[in-house]
Amino acid sequence: MKRFLLPVVMLVSSVAMAQDVDVEKSTGLVKVDDQEAFYLTPKNKSMMESDFSLENLQHEELAYLKLVKGEKYNSGGGTSTTINYQMVFTKTGNQCMLTGFGMLSIIKPLAKRIAGANLVKDGKVSEAEERKFILLNNGTFLKPIAPAANNDRVIVVNDNPKPSGPADISLKDNNIYNNSEMVGIFKRMEEGDITVISVYNANDALVCKASHPTANEDADWSLQLDGKAVAILYNKAAPLEKLFKYLVEKGHL
Repeated sequence: MKRFLLPVVMLVSSVAMAQDVDVEKSTGLVKVDDQEAFYLTPKNKSMMESDFSLENLQHEELAYLKLVKGEKYNSGGGTSTTINYQMVFTKTGNQCMLTGFGMLSIIKPLAKRIAGANLVKDGKVSEAEERKFILLNNGTFLKPIAPAANNDRVIVVNDNPKPSGPADISLKDNNIYNNSEMVGIFKRMEEGDITVISVYNANDALVCKASHPTANEDADWSLQLDGKAVAILYNKAAPLEKLFKYLVEKGHL
């Protein structure tokens, strides 16, 4: 078995290495082996930093890549800035964190990573390759709501509506409470120099993942809601409480 796997791995590696990827900086057009493949269009650009929109050749957005800066400690006791991108796929809402980019070289390494994964095929994101890409980058899958079986209208009456006033958030262990009512739970993970908070509602369904550079209190929370990338102010005094307050008041919890 090992004798069979080794040639296959070598073949895949040689194909990836042979792939020629070029980026037109003025337009963001990415060419793979001299063939137009997709666009990486800068968004929210400032100085040498920007988010990116992954688009097909018709400029239809396929995914959004939000810049997330962090800091890591060096062996000498100092710190250095790290460049990461939270990638959210437009159709599915699936997301992952891409790490390891340099300050002076971003768009071409991004293009190479996307092209190397064969994500864009015939102007769309390949579902199979997207799944592989999410798994390889320790991402999250959001299950879409199943379509209704028929067009019958269903009216739901809530005899116990949630308070319409401001949220009053409290935490106990990993449980989230609003006005003493449990509305969800959360889990914390450290992915390199990024803190990731997974938020679930009271029915254990994933609501979102919020990420934040662990050592940078001036950076915002980054999360995906309703298919859009959202930045929320990081409150140093009560970072989790303020994050969950936003989710409750926007109706996500």
